[in-house]
Amino acid sequence: MNIRRIKIIGVMLLMAIFAFTGCERKVTDTVVQEVDAPEYLGSAACQTCHSGIYESFVKSGHPFKLNYASDVAEGGYYPYTEVPSPPSGFSWSDVSYVIGGFWWKARFIGTDGYIITQGGSNQYNLADGSWTDYHADEELPYDCGECHTTGYDADGHQDDLEGIVGTWAAPGIQCEECHGFGSLHAESPQGYGMQIDRSAQACGSCHSRGSISDIPASGGFIRHHEQWNEMARTKHNGMGCVDCHDPHIGLHASNPDRANAIVNACENCHYSDHASIQNSSLPHDDNNVTCIDCHMPYAAKSALGDTLTHVGDVRSHLMRINTSATAELISDGSANGYLTLEYTCLVPGCHSSQTKEWAASYAEMVHADDQDIDCFTCHGDDDNLFAIQGEWEESKHASGDNIDRNRNNSSFYQACEKCHTHEGFVAEVTGVPATGDHFSVIGCFTCHAPHTNGNLSVRVTEAVTLPNGATYDKENSNTCASCHQGRRDVTTYVVDNVELSEHWGPHHSNQSDMLVGENAYEYASYTYDNSAHTNTTEEGCVDCHMSTGVANRTGGHTFAMVSDDSSYYNFSGCNVSDCHAGDVDDFNLTADDDYDWDGDTEGVQDEIHGLLDSLGVLLVAADLLTEDGHPEEREVETADSAGALFNYLYVEEDRSGGIHNTDYAVGLLQSSINYIANGSPSAVNRMKLVSAH
Repeated sequence: MNIRRIKIIGVMLLMAIFAFTGCERKVTDTVVQEVDAPEYLGSAACQTCHSGIYESFVKSGHPFKLNYASDVAEGGYYPYTEVPSPPSGFSWSDVSYVIGGFWWKARFIGTDGYIITQGGSNQYNLADGSWTDYHADEELPYDCGECHTTGYDADGHQDDLEGIVGTWAAPGIQCEECHGFGSLHAESPQGYGMQIDRSAQACGSCHSRGSISDIPASGGFIRHHEQWNEMARTKHNGMGCVDCHDPHIGLHASNPDRANAIVNACENCHYSDHASIQNSSLPHDDNNVTCIDCHMPYAAKSALGDTLTHVGDVRSHLMRINTSATAELISDGSANGYLTLEYTCLVPGCHSSQTKEWAASYAEMVHADDQDIDCFTCHGDDDNLFAIQGEWEESKHASGDNIDRNRNNSSFYQACEKCHTHEGFVAEVTGVPATGDHFSVIGCFTCHAPHTNGNLSVRVTEAVTLPNGATYDKENSNTCASCHQGRRDVTTYVVDNVELSEHWGPHHSNQSDMLVGENAYEYASYTYDNSAHTNTTEEGCVDCHMSTGVANRTGGHTFAMVSDDSSYYNFSGCNVSDCHAGDVDDFNLTADDDYDWDGDTEGVQDEIHGLLDSLGVLLVAADLLTEDGHPEEREVETADSAGALFNYLYVEEDRSGGIHNTDYAVGLLQSSINYIANGSPSAVNRMKLVSAH
C-alpha cells in the first residue's frame, strides 16, 4: 500500500472531525527531496558490501587496462605478472602510466603524456619477456581513455599532460564504468540501484574496432579485443557476452577461479555436436580435444603471433569453420567471418605436418552423424530467438536487481539465492549444490533445462507445495510458483502472542498463493470465495503474463502486463474466446459491487485499493502498522489481530490490485476491516471509511 494513502485518509478523517467542531484546517502534502550530485567512489568502495565479486574482479584484466607507473614500479602490483622495467634508456621516473601489463603486453606513457616510442623496442611482451617495436619513433598521443579508463571525458588533458587526450575519474575499467556512479547507492543501497546492462552492446562498445560489419585483421591474424565484431558475423549474434562469461571473473591461466569464468559451456546448447564428437571414428575426444580447441583457436593477436604456425595469443569468437581447402581467413585486411583449417587443424600439437587439403578430406568425419544443430535449427531464421531475447532483456528477471542476495554478500542472504540467482535456483530444483562463488541473474537456463537433456523444457513440471501445504499445479507455471510464493506457513506463522518485526508478513511476490486462494489468514466464522481465474487459468501465470505482447515491452518473456513506462498493456491473455472474448481494454474492470463501501462501484483495482486504504488506517490506529507501511515491532496477543495485518500485507505483496483473485482479496480485506473495526470478521462495517484512491 502507498503510505501516502494512509496519510490522506487520516487527514480526511481529521478534517471531518474538525468540520463537526467548527474548526478549519488547511492541509498540504508536499515532499521536497534534495539529491546530491552523483560521484565516482572507486572500486574499493564496493568491497564492503560486494566482497566476493570485488575479490574476483581485481584478479581480472579490466582494472589493469591503465595503471600508475609508480604502482607498477613497486612490484607485486599485478595478480599474476610483473613488468620488470620501462623500455631501454628510460627509468620509472620517466613514465607516468603503464598501458596493460596484466596478461599479454605492456606499453608506456611518458611524463609528457605521449606513448614512449623512441628507438623502438618499446613494447614488453609478458609471454616470453621480449621487447618489440610499436610505432617506433612516431609521436603517438594516448587517445585510448574511452575504453581504458573509468569516467572518461574527451575534453582536456589528464594530469595536464599534453599527449593525453581527455580526462578520467580513475585509470582502468573499474566497477563504476559499467555500473555507473556509486555515491548515491553507497548512501542508500535500497533507494538507489546500480546500473546493470547485460547487453552485448555494453561489452561491445569497447570489445570492437571500427564498423561492426567488418573484422579488422593485420599480420596474418585478427586484431585483438574485437570479439563483438566477430560475434556479429556468427549465428551467436543474438546472444549476450554474459550468456557465456561471468564478467567479474578473469580467464587468466593462473587464476585459480578460472573454471567459474564460463557460466555456460558449449555443450549446454550444442549437445548433439558434443555427442557426435564422442561417437566419431576420429580420436579427438580420446585426445581430450575440446570444442574451443577447434572452434575458438588462437586466430587473433594481442602481443605475439607466429604466421608460420598460425598461432596467435587471443582466442577467436568466429566459431564457424570453413572446411574448404581453398578458404582464407583474411582478405584485404579483414577476416571473412569464418575460421579456416590452417588455424583450426594445422597448428602445433595437432596436425602441423599436414596440409589444408589433407585436413579438408577428413573434415566431414569430425562430427559423426553431424546434424549441425544450433539455436536456429529449432527457432528458425525468422528472428524468433532474437525476439525472445529482446523480451527477456526487458524483464525484471534480466535486470538482476536482487542478484546480490547470495551467500557471498552475506550469510543472511544464502537462503535468498535460490530464487534471486540462476545458480541458486538450479541448485534448489536439481538438488545439485551450486559451486564456485559467482552468481548471475535469472536467465534462459534458470527456468529451462539445457539442451543436454534433449529439450528446453521448464525445470519444474511437478506440482508445487505452498508453505501451508496447499498444492499449486498449473503446468508450466509451476516453475513460476517455485519462487512466487509467500514463503510463510500462515497456520504456524500467525499465532497468539506473535512477535512482529519490520519484515514480518508474507514474503514479496506471493502471486501463486493468491491465484489459488491459499495461505492467507482466514477467520473461522467467515466464508472465503475464489474468482474464475483460480480454475480457468490452466497454466496459471503463463496464460496471461506470457501471452502475445507488444513491442518487446509486455507479454512473452518480459512477463509484464504493463510496460515500465505504462505505454503498453497486454490484454491478449484476457481476450481469448474462453475468457473475456475481446471485452477487456482496461485491467481496472468495473467491479460487481461497491467492495470498499464508499458509495460508488468503481474498477476492481480501485475498490481493492480503497479497502487497503481503509484497513491501513485502522492498522495504524491499532498500533499494528507504522505510517511508512511496515509492521510495528511489538508483540500481538491475538492471532486474529495479527491476521488482519498479515492479510493487508498479503494483498499488497501480490501487486495485482486484486486481479489475480478478486473474490479472495475482497474477502480477506473486508473480514480484516470488520474484525479490527467491530471485533467480528462478519460484522457489517458501519464506518464508511473514505477511500483516497
